[in-house]
Amino acid sequence: MDQPEPGLYFGSASMRAGNGVGAASERGPELADVRRYGRRLVNRWVQQAREAERPRFRPIIGDYLGVPTEHLPITEEQWPAYEHVNVQAALDAWVAVREHQVVGVTGYRHRGPFGMAELVGAADPDGFNTPRPGNVARVTLPAGPDGLTRECYRAVVVLAQDGDSRVAVLFRGSDADDEQRNVSVEIVADRPDAGARVAEELRALALRHNVYRGQVVSFGHSMFGERGSVLRFHARQPIPRESLILPEHTFDDVRRQVIGVARNRDRLRDAGQHLKRGLLLYGPPGVGKTHTVRYLVGELTGTTVVELTGDTLHLVKQACSIARTLQPAMIVIEDVDLIAEQRDHYHGET
Repeated sequence: MDQPEPGLYFGSASMRAGNGVGAASERGPELADVRRYGRRLVNRWVQQAREAERPRFRPIIGDYLGVPTEHLPITEEQWPAYEHVNVQAALDAWVAVREHQVVGVTGYRHRGPFGMAELVGAADPDGFNTPRPGNVARVTLPAGPDGLTRECYRAVVVLAQDGDSRVAVLFRGSDADDEQRNVSVEIVADRPDAGARVAEELRALALRHNVYRGQVVSFGHSMFGERGSVLRFHARQPIPRESLILPEHTFDDVRRQVIGVARNRDRLRDAGQHLKRGLLLYGPPGVGKTHTVRYLVGELTGTTVVELTGDTLHLVKQACSIARTLQPAMIVIEDVDLIAEQRDHYHGET
């Protein structure tokens, strides 16, 4: 009679061993099982007891404001993800002239959305499911060309004295890993009107300290882009007139339409003229379209330039919003004919 193959024999032994284990698992509870279960219960009780003693935001914010927090009105402001560095600049400028303290927020990632209401409300008095005070976490974001960066908060609570009022500000930066798509600021204060006043100041400061103003920027390939920013900086690279191979009359028309309008904007406004002008550069590759644009960008120092190309053409609406906010501004669209190629080809509004 043929002997079974070694591999089959080994497999059979494994199955027999497995059956043994299964049989053992079907036996009744033993004293060791009781001890193990008891240790688990004790560890769980100890963890819950220690968790209840850890600091929580509700008493911290309530003690600082000096008023009950359950029914305080909350003022909220939101910005797109690419404004993270600008809102940080605004917060830095706001706290620079005020007595304040910054408390980090921990234990919030992958727990779902939360806001100031969860930090100061009474829905979870033991605080087991709410974020906790902790270390201040930061992220480095681009703040200008040539590698200029700024340290920005991820999530913090700022307690500050604002005149006769005391305010608590929850700052949350954009976070792709936690599905936080926007930058948000939520404010509570010991006076009903103080929160709205602080929110208005922060929005004005974010505009005043906007790092994109006067820069050349382009949208990245994703809504969070490189280092968490949807906008990328580019250094201006001036091109001399001699590098443009254009007929003189064509060069004069281009210069008058773009640079002439930019430099005479005050006179045009006083005369009741609008400043929205367009220029279409058309021709096969190699005729100088890109060089012409580079020349114009180099000449328009102090003008915000937003570039759209490739798979970012669907962000025309966002580009126009930036241009209106950071005037004087110019939008450069490469391969503009692709916008009308097919209306549902891109995922945004065109």
